[in-house]
Amino acid sequence: MREDLRPEGLDRSHRAAWKARIQELRTFAAEDGEPFNTDSERDFWAFVEASRSVRKGGLVLVDGGDLRAVWEGDGDPFIGAEFLGGGMLRYVIFHRRRGAGEVSRVVGRDDFDGFRRQVEAFDLSSLLYE
Repeated sequence: MREDLRPEGLDRSHRAAWKARIQELRTFAAEDGEPFNTDSERDFWAFVEASRSVRKGGLVLVDGGDLRAVWEGDGDPFIGAEFLGGGMLRYVIFHRRRGAGEVSRVVGRDDFDGFRRQVEAFDLSSLLYE
């Protein structure tokens, strides 16, 4: 297995924080009688484990039980990724490019590689990766 795909390659503090947060979200869902999509959780872990340098971002549970990770920078850069299961995610990216008056944005549904290409196209790799 490639070095960057091994779970032990992840920052242990990030992993521990994510595990605790996911358990908290799972508990909230159970208490409220709401769904929790285990396929979404599996995809979240697959995504972060395939890129050991993913920054710790916020993690929430959306309607339908999917996990949604968010990364926000200073000013207006924002990346949100909802893990749908089956290796797919729904994403939103906001960023004001230098010299641009308005915020550029893209919303889509893609696999992990397509999402990464969108992040690179918006020059936001430093927001998503350490």
